[in-house]
Order: sequence, then C-alpha cells, then structure tokens
Amino acid sequence: MSTRRKVVADEPEEAIDNGQALAVKHRPRKLGDVLGQDAVVASLRNALKSKTRAHAYCFTGPSGCGKTTLARIIAAELGCLPGNVIEVDAASHSGIDAIKEVLGGIRYQGFGESPNRAYIIDEAHTLSKQAWQALLKPIEEPPAHVYFFLCTTEAGKIPETIVTRCHSSLLKLVRMPDLLDLLDKVSAAEDIDISDKALSMVASAASGSPRQALTMLGAVQGMKDLDEIARVLESPAENKEIIDLCRQVIDKRLEWGHLTKTLGALGDMSAEGIRIVLVNYLAACLMRSSPKEAMRLLDVLHCFAKPFNTTDKMAPLLLAFGDLIFD
Repeated sequence: MSTRRKVVADEPEEAIDNGQALAVKHRPRKLGDVLGQDAVVASLRNALKSKTRAHAYCFTGPSGCGKTTLARIIAAELGCLPGNVIEVDAASHSGIDAIKEVLGGIRYQGFGESPNRAYIIDEAHTLSKQAWQALLKPIEEPPAHVYFFLCTTEAGKIPETIVTRCHSSLLKLVRMPDLLDLLDKVSAAEDIDISDKALSMVASAASGSPRQALTMLGAVQGMKDLDEIARVLESPAENKEIIDLCRQVIDKRLEWGHLTKTLGALGDMSAEGIRIVLVNYLAACLMRSSPKEAMRLLDVLHCFAKPFNTTDKMAPLLLAFGDLIFD
C-alpha cells in the first residue's frame, strides 16, 4: 500500500492524450503553473503589463527547468495562436541558410483571429556567427506582429548585441520540496501507487529538473522494489516509453509502427541517450535473470552495446531495433 501524501490534482483545462509521456502531459500551460521560478514569473507578468512590450525574450538556465515551456506560455499571452508559433531546433538548424529560411516569413501576419507570430529558437547557443548576424536586425526592429524567444543552457554563448535587445530571464534548479509536491500531484492524478520513499528517490535523482522528475516517475511507475528503482534512476533521462519498448522487443511483441511513433514522441532525446537507457535497463534485468531469460536479454543487449555516432542521428537506433523486430 502506498504511503504517499494525498494530493488532489487540478482538473485539466483541456483534454490530454493519455498516451503522452508524463513530462509532456503535465507541462505547465499558464504562468501560475510554472514550478520554482517565482522571480522569473513575476518579472514576466510585469513585462506583459507594460505598454511597450518586448518583442524578444531570452530564457537561460539548466536543462529541463521550463525555458521552452515559458516561451510557449508567453507567446500565448502575447496573442500568438498555436498554429502561428514556429519552433526551431538550432542544434540541427544552426547555419545561416536555415535561419534565413525561417526569417523569410516574418513579414507575413499569422492566420486566424490574431495576426501575431512567435519564433522559439531552442538550443540557441548552437547558432553560427552568421546566423546570429542574420537575426540581429529582425530582433532589433521586428514587425509589430512578430515575437522572438531564445532558449539556451549556455547564456555566455549568446552575443551581447542580442542579449541587450531581449527581456532576459535566468531560470534556476527547482528545490526538492517543490519537486516532491509536483510528483505527489502527478502521481495522484495518474493514480500511480508509489511510496514516499520512492518519490524522494525520484526527486533527488532529478537534480532540480521538473521534466527529469516526471520522466523518471514514468520510468519507475509500477515498480515496488526500491533496489530496482534505484538501478533505473542511475541511468540518465530514464523514460517509461523507452523501457516499454525494451520490454516489448525482449518479448518479441514490438511492432515497427509503434516503435517509430514512440521515438517520434520522445522529442529532442538523442539516439545515444535512448541507447544508454536501454543498456542500463537490460543490465539490471540480466543481474536477476535465469539462464534461459539471459539468452534473449544478451541478444538484445548485443544490438545496443556499441555507442552510437551522434552525427548519424536516429539511424543506428532504427537499425538496431530493425534487426530485432525483423529477425
């Protein structure tokens, strides 16, 4: 029986897909829901009340603490409808040609009831020098309907000429009591039976990141043995969806369509990050497996044993899974 504190979850504002990862399903949708960033939220609220609103915002801070989430919320507050919010992954679109292609449409107003458009640039620190130069003029003198949001974990790599033209917000790691409250609320909303001890282990392993805390909660839900939970939490970026894929491939139940859909839903998680999760979970399973079970586990582990070349993106991961599915 679970001993966790009972927390009544708020009713969702809109229908949410139950197949989503917890970190996506319970992502804040308004400023009041943002966890552990009170000073930043207060500053943004004041900025929104100003008669001369900024048209460029820069969110810096640790990974998984709400930078992109805040950008989406503020974009909505500024009247940018979802279909008029353009998100750019600068890690894979860092050059000047990619940025010029994005900027090619800024003169056009958005569709629908509001003309406003938002451009959210994630991993902004990876942009090239030429890309920054192309962005400088639009950020300095944007059309009245355009807003820019720069999100980065490395504030020092954003050119000073850009930073001085932005409303800047520095996010911080979230305190463990706040993470525990979040985990309580989500586990209650999802009817996850988990002990206080296990929740504390998850909150501690998340290292101040709400996204990581929810990802880890999803990875360990249904587990009762604290030693098993501890082993799972030792791996970075654990995800229930990845472990479920691993279980299905072990049991020879994994279908190609389900694999590609799940990998697509994992968003910005790299193939190498997914591989690390898989091999750590497989190693934990092998330590308590029978000789008969070990044969299948070792076959699967062999396909993921070697590190992936990051420049190959998802190709090595798809190849490894394909060998197991179509063998």
